[in-house]
Amino acid sequence: MTRAIVRHVAHTIKPHPNTAVRYEAGCQRCAWTAVPSSEGAIVDEQCLVHAGRSNHRVFTRSATGYAFVVREGESDAPPAVR
Repeated sequence: MTRAIVRHVAHTIKPHPNTAVRYEAGCQRCAWTAVPSSEGAIVDEQCLVHAGRSNHRVFTRSATGYAFVVREGESDAPPAVR
């Protein structure tokens, strides 16, 4: 039988500093979608305009970004994003 030593190593997750968050939204009543942006308020404004014109008031919203994990004792330098 093989034996193994298991140790706990603390990890943290951080937003990647060299990338921007991408905000997106889409209407749940029709095929309308907002133009993606790196600013959430711009996407929210597009949803408000669409709601005002169509009376469609339910949207999906998403924010997508990159993150990286740092193990305790390692450098905080983020790896390159491909």
